[in-house]
Amino acid sequence: MKVRIPSNKMGGKPKGSTSGAPWKLSARMLVTVSFTFLSIYLFAILMALKSADESAQPCPEAKTPFQQEIVANNAHPSSNSKPIMISKPRVSKEEAPRQDTQSYANQQKQQIAKPQPRQDSYVRKVIAPGTREFGKGVQPEQLPLAASNQQKESDIGDSTGGPPPHRRLSAYLEPIDEDFLSRNDLNTAASAPLPLRPWTSEDLIQQEFSAVKSCSRLVEQWPVDDYPDGDPFLPWIHDVFPSHDGKMIQIVAQNKRRCRTGHSKDDVEALKHFEPHIALFEHVPIQRISSTDKGEQRYRLANHENADLDGVATRFLCRFTSDKLNVDETTLSVFNFDYEWASLRKHQKVLFHDHGRDNKQVHTSQLLFQCPVPESLQEIVQKGSSVIDDYATLFLDIVPIRTPPRYGHPASFLKPYYSNSKATSGFSTPRFDLEKQWGSNHIIPKIKDSGRWTNIPICKPSLMTYQGEEEPPNVIEDPPEDKLDLGQPTTVIEKKHRLVSCLWASAGYTTRGERFAINDGQRRLFEWITYNRMLGVEHFYLYDNSGVHGPEVSLQPVADMFPPDLVTVINWPSTVCNNNPNNVDCPGERSSQYAAEASCRLRFGPHVDWIAQFDIDEYLVPMGNLTTATQLIDRLEEEGNKVISFGSWRAWPRRRFIETPNVMFGKNDCGREQRCFNLRIPMNYTMLQAYNCDRQKPGEKVQQMPAEKQIYRPDYVMHHFIHYSTVTKTSNRNMEDIENSGLKYKKWTAFPDQLQRFGNEVTEGLMLHTKAVATQDTVHWEETCKAGYEGYGTCRLGSPYPEDMSEVDESKGDDGWKYNCYVHKKVDHYFVPHLEEQLKEHIPELAAKMDQNNKKSSWNVWSL
Repeated sequence: MKVRIPSNKMGGKPKGSTSGAPWKLSARMLVTVSFTFLSIYLFAILMALKSADESAQPCPEAKTPFQQEIVANNAHPSSNSKPIMISKPRVSKEEAPRQDTQSYANQQKQQIAKPQPRQDSYVRKVIAPGTREFGKGVQPEQLPLAASNQQKESDIGDSTGGPPPHRRLSAYLEPIDEDFLSRNDLNTAASAPLPLRPWTSEDLIQQEFSAVKSCSRLVEQWPVDDYPDGDPFLPWIHDVFPSHDGKMIQIVAQNKRRCRTGHSKDDVEALKHFEPHIALFEHVPIQRISSTDKGEQRYRLANHENADLDGVATRFLCRFTSDKLNVDETTLSVFNFDYEWASLRKHQKVLFHDHGRDNKQVHTSQLLFQCPVPESLQEIVQKGSSVIDDYATLFLDIVPIRTPPRYGHPASFLKPYYSNSKATSGFSTPRFDLEKQWGSNHIIPKIKDSGRWTNIPICKPSLMTYQGEEEPPNVIEDPPEDKLDLGQPTTVIEKKHRLVSCLWASAGYTTRGERFAINDGQRRLFEWITYNRMLGVEHFYLYDNSGVHGPEVSLQPVADMFPPDLVTVINWPSTVCNNNPNNVDCPGERSSQYAAEASCRLRFGPHVDWIAQFDIDEYLVPMGNLTTATQLIDRLEEEGNKVISFGSWRAWPRRRFIETPNVMFGKNDCGREQRCFNLRIPMNYTMLQAYNCDRQKPGEKVQQMPAEKQIYRPDYVMHHFIHYSTVTKTSNRNMEDIENSGLKYKKWTAFPDQLQRFGNEVTEGLMLHTKAVATQDTVHWEETCKAGYEGYGTCRLGSPYPEDMSEVDESKGDDGWKYNCYVHKKVDHYFVPHLEEQLKEHIPELAAKMDQNNKKSSWNVWSL
């Protein structure tokens, strides 16, 4: 048996380490060295030609997959060690005498206490910008009024001393049997049943998280950045909360395996280590068996036809316990949507590849599942009455049902709801026979002997936690059981808002690749919320990521500048696990952003009709006769559409609205030995006005856009990934239910969704993307922005085309500056004056400019 013991860390050779002594070169040695270098050089050229289209960006080194300090592990936290692999002939639990198993467990613990140094240490290849320090240069600027309201985190006291020691949030880490993981070939029957896991509670390593001690601050105290990497079967949880009706506990987790998908030795090792993680996305059927262990219910793996009704498609045991309520009940998890069916509808040949580089399959970036609340506890959870002094007295254990990942076609093991559909009858792919592959008597271990999350606090529903609601929402409709969609709230409630915004933002951040620090978050947020209030957005759910850079500056003071019922702030300090660009060997994975978006949709979506998913540098501009977003929503509701998209393509800041360049030179400031400048917009102009210079005319953006943003109905979209509605109620249904709903089942064109469309940029609306221009991206501006320039460089300073080009010599440009963008007149003549009027009270520079120019007189220039 090859066993991987949970370890505290895994890394390469320490940076800066050297060996050897000074030496001199003879003539022969010089020739030899020169010949060697020449050979290496020629070989490098050949390899470069072979992979010219591949970037060599490494994964971030700041957080290696095993960089965890296990409480029970006495190893020094800075030691470099790899997971210990212990080889031993595989024996079943029945064959092995108990004393041998116990002796073996003791041997493992001795190994854990003395981590072995890596024998394959090497110096990682360093290639900029992937090795740059995370967050370097982030020094958020503060609006004057916001600065006076800033409250440091250290000034905010905890309202509770936390739970008793035996109720602290903990992870129990279980050793991994390598033979257990290697059984994934669908084409051949297993030579032997899936081996039983011989571990007992004494073999597990406990890791406590004592910082989790407040329900009102649960998401900021949750150990997202301290995930216990030693046991990759544990879900990487970012948020956990009850549904509004108290019937479900929602878990939002991320796919940890996507954080490091490069080809370096460490990346390949990380991909292998986190292989168990992807099994969590695949359902397993289980059946209850006779209880013989002191009343504890036991389970076995089963085929679909033998599984219990609630065990046909599950993955986790959900155990609810409470000392106060004298509760100990277990339910079986349900997925928010079916991951395998979603892959099939997207025409993907596999749910996961065994190599692990699945970053383009965006719906598997996130693990969403729910734990059904026992009926006896649902009213207690709905009313939040089990929360006392801001902490829980009711707790949840999440126990993964451990199996090897299934590699194969998504149709190989669909649950009966899909496999019995006419749509899947023609598939000739190999089918997975669970009992043939894994055996018919694979018993799941007792909960106390299983790796798991334990003592997860069950807090109040979201509106009670964040908006002070004291009573559950009013129920409008309780649908019949045969109409319920798993993963969706089971009751229709009275909506609190018609249109809201879900935001993940920060006072300061670094761009992908840690290339440049953007520090204008407070200013942008204040303008952006003010603008969107004009459009009819009724509420803003702000997931503030500022805390990842420290407590000194946040976005809370900006939220406090608005009425108290307008902005809900959720402190969200979890780190992006990989901030690389997307066009490199180890592409970025903005885990914190993805989880925040899902949390917002699932926490607050049931209480609203529509969600606008835009960043604070993205402005929705109503066009034609429309002046608000709600007018556009009226059209969508009349049509019966559920999603509307807008093309995303960054605009350029107009030269006349930027500060005079303060020219810098050199690699430290410009990224290379060239001239550059820090592009800034003076406070007497709005970002909306300055960046009103789109690179395409209205109506042409959709033809060549790199991405899109959306307004959507959260009761219809079951998974949303930044730009796209990746899973909807329609796409999650089988063929028969789609046709019964009045729609046509489209085998080859499931996406875009039938109830989704693009907005008309001339008559309905467009998106103006005011993305900041990094200092490094102003390099060569003196050449690329000249009229007549025909090179490959890009000018990021906007010089708008005249409205009438009939008598304009385009080759001469605008006073020698190259034309490169188009102004939207409605923005300048209608929205900017209204926005300035709203902002002037808090921005004196803007007020002074308005008084000087008497802007009010131009309000009615725009004719609708």
